[in-house]
Amino acid sequence: MDQNSAKTPSLPNNGTEGIDFDLEQPLWCLEELQKAAIEHRLLRPRSLAWAIMLNALPPPNADIVSRLKCHRNFYDDLKVKLSMDPRAVIGDDPLSQNDKSAWRQHFCDNELKTVILQDVVRTFPDELYFREKDVQDLMVRVLFYWARSHSHVGYRQGMHEILAPLLFELYLDRKFAPRAISDKLKIILDEDYLEHDSYMLFNTVMQGLERFYVTGDVVPSPSGRMPSSRMIHNPNEVVRYLEKVKEDYLFPLDPELATHLTNFNISLELFGIRWLRLLFGREFPRAQLAPLWGFLFAQGPALPRLHYVVVAALLAARASLLDNDPGAVLSALMRPSHASAAHVCALALHLWRPLEHPRPPPPPPPRAADSHPAEPTRERRETWNIEVVGSEAVSSGSESEGVAEGGDVSRSLAALAVLRAHLPPAAAALAAALPRPPPDALPHLRRILHLAALLQCKNHTLIDVETALEAAEGQQPTDNIGRKQLVPVTAIAVKNKPNKQNFGPLNKVKEVQLKVFHQVECDRAGDLPCLDPLRLRTE
Repeated sequence: MDQNSAKTPSLPNNGTEGIDFDLEQPLWCLEELQKAAIEHRLLRPRSLAWAIMLNALPPPNADIVSRLKCHRNFYDDLKVKLSMDPRAVIGDDPLSQNDKSAWRQHFCDNELKTVILQDVVRTFPDELYFREKDVQDLMVRVLFYWARSHSHVGYRQGMHEILAPLLFELYLDRKFAPRAISDKLKIILDEDYLEHDSYMLFNTVMQGLERFYVTGDVVPSPSGRMPSSRMIHNPNEVVRYLEKVKEDYLFPLDPELATHLTNFNISLELFGIRWLRLLFGREFPRAQLAPLWGFLFAQGPALPRLHYVVVAALLAARASLLDNDPGAVLSALMRPSHASAAHVCALALHLWRPLEHPRPPPPPPPRAADSHPAEPTRERRETWNIEVVGSEAVSSGSESEGVAEGGDVSRSLAALAVLRAHLPPAAAALAAALPRPPPDALPHLRRILHLAALLQCKNHTLIDVETALEAAEGQQPTDNIGRKQLVPVTAIAVKNKPNKQNFGPLNKVKEVQLKVFHQVECDRAGDLPCLDPLRLRTE
């Protein structure tokens, strides 16, 4: 852990006189902090600079200690309020289904913590700091208390990737702090309040990101789970935001690129929801994430320059996005950008105030080492040897093992999107062109039509997975959203059409409540009620 942490030193000062962990210098006023954040030269403690720019704390020359103690006392009070022991409530039945039952809320809290834990254990798998049980428990507590105190939003997948960088900066500020620091800094960097300060920063950042996690008029249940997606809901804020970015900013600045994406039926929601909800956490290397977030935090918690960064990221990848192959365009949008975060921020500044900030030079083309894997991929599409064994297809060109990396997952998602767009109509056209196929080609045609039908299904009966509400974002309200159906797979057209009534959708969907995996009492009040029920922690 020490070796990994040592690779993240403070940013260079770029000619500006300043000393880390010295709050008594003029560089710590709000104006100087904003200027330093725009120029990517924030001093440590960087998390304190973020808190000041986000208006969570005043500058050090004000009464910063008193405000910090108020935040910490608020978090203590929140924990006490949301950690009620149901055994202390006299006359409450553990089997009660009353919404005001303390036992029912207790079980719902356990379920919510279980859902959060499933995401937390996958946070930054290559960073040893996040593999520690105490750190994972801290993240679960912070996310749980925030979700319970913001019931109109609840917990949504992706929030853990907002909390993790904030927590890591707080940890690094404490780790890099010298022994000889002022009494004020000793209070600010007190290790006993790492969890409190994490909640303070996360709560402040979510003031600007909360709207991107709200889905229409749908409110999560007390257990943090979203209701059935069959409920009719309006397009959420993130979809409207991205539509406005495209119409008001991308089209006027680059109509060719905007039209090109429109012609390929590639909407900004396909990738923009991830960009906004994770605050570009997967689009750039982790070492560039802190300077990027400092740039975004410089104007306050509302993040007023966020849409400029979205457009700048698209313009930085313009050469790749103007490709004539839809698969190449999707792949470029799904994988991390080859342009640096510094270039994207400089371009966003130019778009924001073009007279004050000149347009930066275009980023250098991807290195040969980065572009080399893409070329063999095109060749292997023609040379792969697919061996059909029973009903499974085994590819001799794919021998990778272990956990898939982000780039691999992004390319797989892009390939899946292309398959969904092109394979079903191509299979239908092939079946229409071959009303009476040769006997040798008949099984292969049936297999192609079967795969095409599976790609058209969002919920296949063989894979019983609850449809996420994000899958229906931006679509017109319909009663069929999220409804589980038995989808017929017609292998080939025949003279006698099958009776469609045999394959109609189920008229009634059986609602199954989420199983409470682990309902045991804790030995002490600080323990989580769900002690890794799914065995998700890594050794």
